[in-house]
Amino acid sequence: MNTSNYNHLNILDLPNEILVMIINKLNMADVLYSLVDVNERFNRLIFDPLYIHHLDMTINSSLDHIISIDKQISSICEIILSRIQHQIKRLTVEPHSIKPILSFNYFQLYSLSLVNFPEKILLQYFTDDLILHDLFAKQITHLNINILNKTPKEYSIVRTYFFTSILSLCKRLINLNFCYFSNQNLPVSVYNLPPPNFMSLTLTNLKIHVEIIDDCLDLLDGRLNCLSTLIIKITQISSTISNTDNIVSTILVIVL
Repeated sequence: MNTSNYNHLNILDLPNEILVMIINKLNMADVLYSLVDVNERFNRLIFDPLYIHHLDMTINSSLDHIISIDKQISSICEIILSRIQHQIKRLTVEPHSIKPILSFNYFQLYSLSLVNFPEKILLQYFTDDLILHDLFAKQITHLNINILNKTPKEYSIVRTYFFTSILSLCKRLINLNFCYFSNQNLPVSVYNLPPPNFMSLTLTNLKIHVEIIDDCLDLLDGRLNCLSTLIIKITQISSTISNTDNIVSTILVIVL
């Protein structure tokens, strides 16, 4: 077998199917930063609607690389996002990327994931950023919140306020994952909050971590009257359990 020809092979000799598999394995920010405008073939693959509809701008990097991250995100925003913003339906961002990313209009965006945000910083964006506020109020139907807390065992009033504010603001929200998949212990307490403080007329699916069983019962007292699926973690079972008439089709209770 003559192996000399193999010495001249490069990635462009691979079929599109293999290139797509490789691209899907790479960090999306790296792909956009490194491969867009290399040639027309890469552009066709990267700008394919099936790939680009979910813009995932999370970057696996240490704090030592914040400068390079900022450069990478800045380049993507300046050169690429204006070309694809109308195709984005799902968006995943972290603290390093949220500010420049939110400077664009995403007309088709319905799903937003906020990953590894310190809760006070996230609350600041929630209350002060008009673009994010507008997205919550008018577009977002699927929302994933992943909070980073240096003192995860400490009960946080900020966290509970943020949860109830989301329900009040997001008028189209259907699916909410609030810290459920977090590796930290980040419960929310809604027990004994009066009805105006949290309610939703649209929410059908909720994943959440709560403090006690009474929090679970308050979620089922009718204020979330469209709720059909509740997946919940409960930190401790300690309560005077009362009956509730609210019927949920699927309830998964995980006791830590």
